[in-house]
Amino acid sequence: MNDKILFVRHIMTLAVAAACSQAAWAQTAPTGEPGAQESKPVESAPAPVTPISSTAQSTDSIFGATINPNQVAFTPSYESNSRASLPGIMTAPVFGAPVRFGGLFVYPDVIVSHGHNDNLLGSSNNELGTQFTSLNTNVVAELKNDGDRYTASYYGNFTRFDKSSADNFDHHTLAIAGDNTFSSRARLGWTAGYQANTDPRGSTDRTLSATPDKWHASSAAALFAYGAQGAIGRFEVESFVQEKRYDNNLTVTAGGDLNMVNVAGRFLYRVAPKTSLLFELRNIKTDYQLSTSTNTNTDRRILVGVTWEATAATTGVIKIGQLKKDFDNNARSDFSGVSWEGSVRWTPLTYSTIDFNTSRAPADSTGVGDYILNRNESVRWSHQWNSFTTTKVNLGQVDSAYHGIDLQQNTKNYGVGISYAVRRWLNLSAELASTRRTSNVSTQEYKRNVFSLSLEGTL
Repeated sequence: MNDKILFVRHIMTLAVAAACSQAAWAQTAPTGEPGAQESKPVESAPAPVTPISSTAQSTDSIFGATINPNQVAFTPSYESNSRASLPGIMTAPVFGAPVRFGGLFVYPDVIVSHGHNDNLLGSSNNELGTQFTSLNTNVVAELKNDGDRYTASYYGNFTRFDKSSADNFDHHTLAIAGDNTFSSRARLGWTAGYQANTDPRGSTDRTLSATPDKWHASSAAALFAYGAQGAIGRFEVESFVQEKRYDNNLTVTAGGDLNMVNVAGRFLYRVAPKTSLLFELRNIKTDYQLSTSTNTNTDRRILVGVTWEATAATTGVIKIGQLKKDFDNNARSDFSGVSWEGSVRWTPLTYSTIDFNTSRAPADSTGVGDYILNRNESVRWSHQWNSFTTTKVNLGQVDSAYHGIDLQQNTKNYGVGISYAVRRWLNLSAELASTRRTSNVSTQEYKRNVFSLSLEGTL
């Protein structure tokens, strides 16, 4: 009952935000005011724990293929300028102007960042402060043909630390993807990719090694949607598979090797011109490869909800239902309870956007406890002040309850950034991100502040 009360509280908060959009806001920017030109925003720092959420804002398909959120490594603040997309979200977005090779368009994007992290390892004491320099490269090749779109993308993140060379890392993501339209009713999105990545030290509950935990993963995803926009009924079927393997520190990381298969089906029933009820079934099988691992489990969800575009200013998706996480090994306790996902976007002005998100779901253990029950709330405000200047403010928190051990954590994240378009193809930005984690175990508490300056260039 307490879970349902918590969800109702979150829904009321989101509903109030949606209702505010009915006020008499101007929907177009005045001459010479913000909105005349889109500038490139600064991304705020993500939460250190990634809760499950597959909702996405889109007028064609409200859902993208589900990435395995429990297995995506924590991304530290100094990676926040990244625009890379993990394999599994269909065709990649593009930025700037392209280089054309016949019908092939290539979009390069480079970001150079320099900053300071005052607690690199997330330690409760004896914090390691260091400057860092990061080079982010993103190249997308795009091909369009009779309404279909195909992309091949590469993203690289190369980061170096002045006082801790052991934590230096090189990240690579390769992906090919396609969005195919067969008719006004039938659409298919697919992708396949490869990642070489790391879990930064201190980002998991595993024993701290001398270097970050390196891993690689191959994955593929597909989503088939049937039903014309505006039809009474529509359905979607999606799948996502991943094979993840660790490459070093195997005495502590071997238990993280896994094969995962995620399948889902959902039906959307239109009850108003801009509102649909949805019904979703999802099954996630995560098979850990270490013979002595007790972490292999099946995650089953039955969710109901609603998606809407109440006005041009408000869109949202809210889902609630029953989640059951069953472990193959009886040594671990199972989870059965209420799970929810909520996402509302409010655009009171064409140059100002506020995003509200909430979720509740269990995550697989990375070394401590049977599983981690995460509850997440966040709000982000992005505002374009003029043709050159954009700011973003991000507030969020994650409450993490470990089961099988007496450990509770609350992690609050704050971020503020400003971006200035020096030229159409050159962007300068500054960002301050702060993380505060409290816990009933004092050694799990820490504070981290990260400041960075970035210069981005496109064609």
